[in-house]
Amino acid sequence: MKEHDPPLHLHKLSTLLDRLPSHHLRFEEVKEQLSMYQAGISGEKSIDFPLSFLDDKRFSIYHDLRISDGVHHFQIDTLVISQHYLLVLEVKNISGILHFDPTFNQLIRISDTKEEAFPNPLTQVERQRSQLRALLQEMNIPEVPIETLIVIANRRAVIKATEAVQFISSKVIRSEYLPTKVKSLDQRYGELCLTMKEVRKLGRNLVKLHEPLDRSVLKRFSISREDLLVGVTCPECARLAMRRLHGRWYCERCRAYSRDAHLRALQDYALLVSREITNQEARWFLKMDSGDAATRLLKSLKMESTGYTKGRRYKLDFRFFDVSRN
Repeated sequence: MKEHDPPLHLHKLSTLLDRLPSHHLRFEEVKEQLSMYQAGISGEKSIDFPLSFLDDKRFSIYHDLRISDGVHHFQIDTLVISQHYLLVLEVKNISGILHFDPTFNQLIRISDTKEEAFPNPLTQVERQRSQLRALLQEMNIPEVPIETLIVIANRRAVIKATEAVQFISSKVIRSEYLPTKVKSLDQRYGELCLTMKEVRKLGRNLVKLHEPLDRSVLKRFSISREDLLVGVTCPECARLAMRRLHGRWYCERCRAYSRDAHLRALQDYALLVSREITNQEARWFLKMDSGDAATRLLKSLKMESTGYTKGRRYKLDFRFFDVSRN
């Protein structure tokens, strides 16, 4: 009923890494965050196959719900809605030995000789359940059970627990076991709590409340826009920066020409800096010497604009660009 969100934040991280000098103090941190985010998205999508075994007449599935409770946002990887219960799925795509430690409320990952601590996903998903329950009460939804599961999407992960083993094994499952787990929940919850009309209404309302993540990655990593590598990337050899010659872009390394290589650069600007751009800002980011040439280029894109002369701001609409290029 709701597909996975386009990975806008992933595009921002990838673009930032491309535009950041490798010697920058934040380069490795951005690289690590990008890798983790890519793994998370891959894990979330990997459960689509086991979920496909659920009866679509009985279950409605919503991916990537991010909703405000009035104070904080809470994000649910996947929400399964039936007439009998709701199921919140938190997906983890982590490799290595995963040791659930309820004593210190943490998840320990052991990989090779490295040992790392992560926030306990069981605590995380219980907080999501609490926030979702409060939201349902505000929406005057009839009392309905809410179940939670941690789904381990990485097939090579080894799951371990030395305490509360029975509880943890009931809450932490491998992705391929998901259909079987849902069958056991069906047997536990036989009481009808919602009509099909209420199920559909609940889903529509949750989608309306959904607010996609769209945070500034420059602010997230305390990076100044002056730290970014500017210029137009050559589509042939990926060199920065091409020169503007007679209405075309020219690469001095591979001698390639392009008429529209600036589109990707403008998309980079929209992803990292702002969705509006002035002539002066375009000249800076595209490394153009001529203000008149920059004006002609921006006007040729037929983008919506506000203001006049030097104060004119052009709106960089993502629909105009190919955001799936990464």
